Amino acid sequence: MGIAQDYLRGSTLGAEPAAKFPSAVATRNVPDELRSDGSQILTFDSQAIEAREALPQSWWERYSFALVRRGYLIRERSDGAGRATAIDAVGPGCWFPLDSGARHEHGPALSAHALSRTLLCLCDEAAVSDALRTGGASALKVHELDRQALARMERLADARGRASALAKVGALLCTLADTLRPNGDGGNRVPADFLQRDLAGLLSIRHESVCRVLRGMARSGLIERDSEGIFIRDRAELERL
Repeated sequence: MGIAQDYLRGSTLGAEPAAKFPSAVATRNVPDELRSDGSQILTFDSQAIEAREALPQSWWERYSFALVRRGYLIRERSDGAGRATAIDAVGPGCWFPLDSGARHEHGPALSAHALSRTLLCLCDEAAVSDALRTGGASALKVHELDRQALARMERLADARGRASALAKVGALLCTLADTLRPNGDGGNRVPADFLQRDLAGLLSIRHESVCRVLRGMARSGLIERDSEGIFIRDRAELERL
């Protein structure tokens, strides 16, 4: 995919100036599988989206997938009644697919919104199709991106399926700490960009339930909350919940 060598093409709609990708921060978070000798290149557009804004529908129609350079976002798939059926949380260095064909009778089935100001690198559909037809390193790297996204969503689904609010929140905190950055290098912290209502939305439980569970975890010394977010103090105990 040659991401380390790619140049982003500046475009309209919140575009940032063209620059080499990734930035110094993003480089540390991009897994080795995404780096190549530059023999196969996928080009990207650099787009910014402000906190709490939704991704424009035109992006879902134009691009094949996106890589996050900075910031955090949540995306979800909904059914015809508007109920969320699958949810994903994405951080720096992570990717997510954009599927323009996912629709139901009330409109698009896929949506996403930024938690903080987010910078995305978007790859158009034609470039991905050409890479997959050609095969080689680019095809393998697209497959690796797919594997990472599916693994992340499976862990979120597992957290949502736990029996109690306590177990749900505990599993979610561990999942976010592990998967918001590739290769599990996120440490034991959930960023402050994730508000309690965001955690409740990821689990499909009431905001009040999340608040109550987090207070209890803090009193028990399992977690510590500060200006940087939620720090997991006792990971082993959270995983046993």
